[in-house]
Amino acid sequence: MKKILSLATMTLCAVTLMACAQPEQPSSPKEEPRAELKVERSEVKTGVAIVEAVDLKTRMVNLRSLEGRPFTIHVGKEAVNLPQLRKGDRVEVTYGQALEVRMAEPGEVRNETETVIGRAKPGAKPGMIGGKETTITATILDIDKAKEMATLKMADGVVAAVKVQNPANLDKVKVGDTIVINYLEVMEISVKGKKR
Repeated sequence: MKKILSLATMTLCAVTLMACAQPEQPSSPKEEPRAELKVERSEVKTGVAIVEAVDLKTRMVNLRSLEGRPFTIHVGKEAVNLPQLRKGDRVEVTYGQALEVRMAEPGEVRNETETVIGRAKPGAKPGMIGGKETTITATILDIDKAKEMATLKMADGVVAAVKVQNPANLDKVKVGDTIVINYLEVMEISVKGKKR
């Protein structure tokens, strides 16, 4: 599990570091030069909750955030160590995500998803780490600069209108361009035992 967490952490760090580098690309002599599209962002958040109750029959776990907000989650059967969870245990959740968008290479078509999951050893406190990486190409069908929106047709045929976080990126693309979107999500859940 530590190996998967290290890999996921290194991936998130690499994406963050890549955002600092902005290599210049030569412009094409056939058309008006445009700035290169390169979107990279990532974030990692951590939250803590205290276990209030565990129902092993229904696999429902009542939790309370450190701010005092109660909430309930259903724990799937793949979590074989649920019986080790006790009232008062601290549950830590770390969630990271990274996004990269770039222009597609000529003829590049991507529609791939890869998922990795690691679980705690039997008998240990419940825990897991998982990651999901999706890479897909999308063709730009429409650009609405006033609303800061772009309509995209994904490689799988799905059409979606998306709000652009940085409107300046709309000047770097045109209708008909194909982009590559790479999205990575990583989550680690660990139980730390009772708060002392």
